[in-house]
Amino acid sequence: MAVATKKPWTADELVRLPDGWRYEIDEGELVIMPPAGFDHGDFTASVTVVLGSFLKEHRLGRIVAGEVGFRLRADPETLRGADVAFVSAERLAGIPDRRGFSDVAPDLAVEVHDPSEPDLARKVQQYLAAGVRGVWVLDPAGRTLTQHRPGQQPVVTRQPDAVVEDPVLPGFSCHLRDLFGE
Repeated sequence: MAVATKKPWTADELVRLPDGWRYEIDEGELVIMPPAGFDHGDFTASVTVVLGSFLKEHRLGRIVAGEVGFRLRADPETLRGADVAFVSAERLAGIPDRRGFSDVAPDLAVEVHDPSEPDLARKVQQYLAAGVRGVWVLDPAGRTLTQHRPGQQPVVTRQPDAVVEDPVLPGFSCHLRDLFGE
């Protein structure tokens, strides 16, 4: 279960917190989550491999994984950790220092649904409001992918053989089962 604190936090304060937990800031409130479970890591790795192979071949930008922090809003501070994210070459050029949290939103954020995450719908809306062009939510329990885009209704894919495409990744396609490592 995630815990939110009431003191206004900034991204700079996160680096001093103890290891072993996942931290995000939701409009100034610190959100503390337990480490991801095995399945969560397995699905995150599968998505990273599928997207990473495509991006390596097409050189459209970079893929990052492992709860990479993106500052989505400055006041109040909102910093979210994406399970997997794609940053286009164009946006990548706007990140002068890649050692810390990025002030540039990714083009695509991928979240693996985790019951310990308090409000995934809120996080999706924060991504979209910050200029993320697409958000994927993978639900391991239901074996679904929900694709969110600004100003559009979410699209849910359920069939393992269904083809997944996304305009954020021109030319990309895979079967839904590939994203689940099947």
